[in-house]
Amino acid sequence: MTLLGAGTDADPHILSAAVRIATTPGNLLTQGPDGLTVACEAVQDCVGEALADGLEYDDSANQIRARVSTQAGNSLSIGPDGGLFAPQGGGNPVTTADTDCIQMEGDGSGAPLSASPRLDSAAGNLLSCGPGGLRAAVTTGTCGLTGNGTAAAPLQARTQAWPYAGPVDANAGGVYCDSAGALRSEPRGRYDFVQSQENVTYPSPAVPSGADNVVTTRSLTVTNPDPCRPAAVILEVEADVDFDLPAGAAGAMGITTDEMVFHRNTGSSAISDWHVQVTKMANMMPIPPGGSATFSIDITMGRGAGGATYNRIQTFLRAFVFVL
Repeated sequence: MTLLGAGTDADPHILSAAVRIATTPGNLLTQGPDGLTVACEAVQDCVGEALADGLEYDDSANQIRARVSTQAGNSLSIGPDGGLFAPQGGGNPVTTADTDCIQMEGDGSGAPLSASPRLDSAAGNLLSCGPGGLRAAVTTGTCGLTGNGTAAAPLQARTQAWPYAGPVDANAGGVYCDSAGALRSEPRGRYDFVQSQENVTYPSPAVPSGADNVVTTRSLTVTNPDPCRPAAVILEVEADVDFDLPAGAAGAMGITTDEMVFHRNTGSSAISDWHVQVTKMANMMPIPPGGSATFSIDITMGRGAGGATYNRIQTFLRAFVFVL
């Protein structure tokens, strides 16, 4: 405020005032020819500088407006009435993709998202979806398996108690799975019988002297019928030799080195076709799986005297084959 003059008629008082505008930084008040003023542009600029997240100031358009994020998936926008708008359910439809095991439905807006399992329709699939969720039920029959696959009742083979005195660990056979997935036991036991018979006549050769002279050899070939295990063979040999013995003559016959028959004619007349059939057993070596073996047996004679001769040798070779 300013006061001038002496207060007389010739020099009256004159009271005047001048506006004092603060010099504080940021003061928007100014004095112009028409008086004090605060410019709208200055207010806009001041407020625009103070905007935080969610708002923006467009100086050229003189607008303060909401700032809508451009982040992917944002459903907020400016509605037709100029206000902020976010559609119910999130706005933009949600893109879904099925996998091998899960099928997706809905768009997250008008239709809510849902997921359901994809169950293989192939025969034998035990998985199903019920009110309580996914479930795979195992049903066992009356033969082969017991239990339902749970911890309380695990699947196990249906077996019987071991009824023998020897321990099962050391004596039981095995159970195996074949190419078709069926359970198989140890190979079944096999038995076979092979025989050869020869009856040969001779033009009365002399019975040799000495002992254990081989006069003929008879053979039998045996094949193991089992492709998995060796076969045990028991060989039975029968031999029958017809001797012609003049008075006082003698002769012996045997199988291999075992002399089994000796006869001397102590009478005064000749004996024709004197014979005795003898038998010998032999436990032969095993035959490997699927293999063959030929067994040969010597027929021997000896102690021939007094013109003794023989005219026939008959043999039977019988093989008893066991695979256990």
